[in-house]
Amino acid sequence: MKFKLLLLVFTQVCISQTREIDELMINGEKAYSERDFLLAKEIYTKVTIHNPKNRDGWYNLGASELELGEDENACENFYQAFLLNDGEALPLIKKHCPNFRNGSIMSLEDVEEKPKFIYKEKEYPLFEKNDINPKFTQILIRKFKSSRLLYENYRGRLYVQFKITAKDSIDLRILGLHGDEKKVKAIENEINFIFNDMVKYVSAKNKGVNVDLWEKWSLPITSK
Repeated sequence: MKFKLLLLVFTQVCISQTREIDELMINGEKAYSERDFLLAKEIYTKVTIHNPKNRDGWYNLGASELELGEDENACENFYQAFLLNDGEALPLIKKHCPNFRNGSIMSLEDVEEKPKFIYKEKEYPLFEKNDINPKFTQILIRKFKSSRLLYENYRGRLYVQFKITAKDSIDLRILGLHGDEKKVKAIENEINFIFNDMVKYVSAKNKGVNVDLWEKWSLPITSK
């Protein structure tokens, strides 16, 4: 199976990460390449403890466990990599753990009821033909335009990546926002508030039970 090599790891290492993490990644690759998967698992476990946002650490931990026949543990760690936007992790989860978490996470195309949103007491589908409902984006644009904080403090282009959870809620990641730390935090809080306040979300359902979705969607947001 594919393994994340050090060449790729170095391109993603943040300046603030310690030399210890770098050395662990090197040692983990060496152990994996020598088929000492137990040692590789031990090393990559340390990486994820020291830096929980190291998606290659999670991925390689899953790869090591997969070689040890620990499929369920491997899929849990691939899932952590997936949550950190590692697109190569999801196919491995579906292949090796097709009933991952007892089917509580599904694809949009497989659920019986797709997610919805409620606006002014009226219910709308959140997606039409697997694209975001234009009604949703229209509401969002109006809310952004009416935000004084965004009007006064933000110029440029960013992306909001989101998914709908099984808790009738939206989970957001804001990408491409740079600048003064306090200003960035204020903008992030405002965007989160807008998304969570403008409508009510209704989770996808399968057999009458709320489920999480694998899919994530991105919306570009431009301010001039």
